[in-house]
Amino acid sequence: MVKLRWLQVNKFRTVKPGTRLTFNPGYNVLLGQNGTGKTTLLNLVAAAITLDFTSLSDVEFDLSFELASDKATATISVRNESRPSPFPSAWEGMIAPEALRQHPLTSESGLPALMLSTTVSISRKEPALHVELDIKGSRGVVRHTDEADSSAPVNLDFANAGTLPLWALLLNAYMQYAVKVPKLRQAAPDILELFISGPTRRFDESLEYFNDLGQLQLKMVRTPDGQISAAGGLGFGESMHERLSHLAQQRWGDDRYILTDTDLPFLRHTAQLLDFESAEALVELQDSGREGNTEVMHLGNLRFYFSHRGGWKISEKLLSYGQKRILAFMHYLAIAQPAVVADELVNGLHHRWIRACFEALGPRQAFLTSQNPLLLDYLSFQSPEEVRSAFVLCRWEKGPEQMAWENMSQEAAVDFFDSYKVGFQQVGELLQSKGLW
Repeated sequence: MVKLRWLQVNKFRTVKPGTRLTFNPGYNVLLGQNGTGKTTLLNLVAAAITLDFTSLSDVEFDLSFELASDKATATISVRNESRPSPFPSAWEGMIAPEALRQHPLTSESGLPALMLSTTVSISRKEPALHVELDIKGSRGVVRHTDEADSSAPVNLDFANAGTLPLWALLLNAYMQYAVKVPKLRQAAPDILELFISGPTRRFDESLEYFNDLGQLQLKMVRTPDGQISAAGGLGFGESMHERLSHLAQQRWGDDRYILTDTDLPFLRHTAQLLDFESAEALVELQDSGREGNTEVMHLGNLRFYFSHRGGWKISEKLLSYGQKRILAFMHYLAIAQPAVVADELVNGLHHRWIRACFEALGPRQAFLTSQNPLLLDYLSFQSPEEVRSAFVLCRWEKGPEQMAWENMSQEAAVDFFDSYKVGFQQVGELLQSKGLW
């Protein structure tokens, strides 16, 4: 499973330049007052883990980070910078705004467009292999070295580079090059795991994720020989894809498809936590037609129904705030998240549900925020080093005004751990008494 080892922020909005954070492979908790950038940091973490910076395409930034699995490591530098102006400064004020907007090197505002530049250094452990990718805009260069030989740089071109997520560019670059190099084809599973980590996003502090469930869309395709596959719809998850494909095979074109909690483990777990007897998910046909020689149908309007032992049934819309959060979070975990990025996870949750959320995390790396000490009290530590990497302290720094993010100092981590071992105070109380939260 891929982990984010560290992140360095050289330039991003009001964050202190040169900020460097190291992360725990397990829990990472962001501490700080409201407005100190915790949510901003969670969004950067999600972008780094998924190698998708498209949501930041209109922002200048300069970031470096490292992703690592058991078999390979990638050190990545990514910059989004203004291109040089296509017009000499002496022409300023002389070019019509419409002409500026139509120029390929300018944005809709007429200002120089931003361009993503990326440098990636990938090392596979066994057998040793090193691959370097350098991509700037729609042009790229790839080279590799190993114990036996090294290659000359190979130039690559990418179509629609400005609209693709970074992982797609890296995948494209690697596969274009690997086609020509057998040893790179053999290494593909180890290296591509770093690029394709799944649809991690920030689990928000309210009900945004829950409300988005009803907007999910899935395209089903049936070929002339009767083969059915699901296209897109990452938010449905693997278990939903498989079950819907099976149902579509039996009843193509039905108005609705019902999935039981026997089909969906996350839904069964949710029903148990919420003390319902059973639950089911319903997906409706939105439209259908043909694309060439294939049949297609689009499914959506995902809804959930929960049955009580007393014989009554309710939809997800009638659940309480906390129940909706549990349903949303269990779905979030079910769609193969390689990491959990959750803002104020414990909002509206009973302590029994908080414990269930922690147990459900499994081996995933987690990045969490909370102004509620209940979350902190579920953390445990084995060493000062684990304490130091598990907390990120967020604050505003004056002169100049900027957000400062940092790991706990070694001295503070040792002091905290010594007090933690005594066991007289809960984690939240300890952090407050030490002035760390």
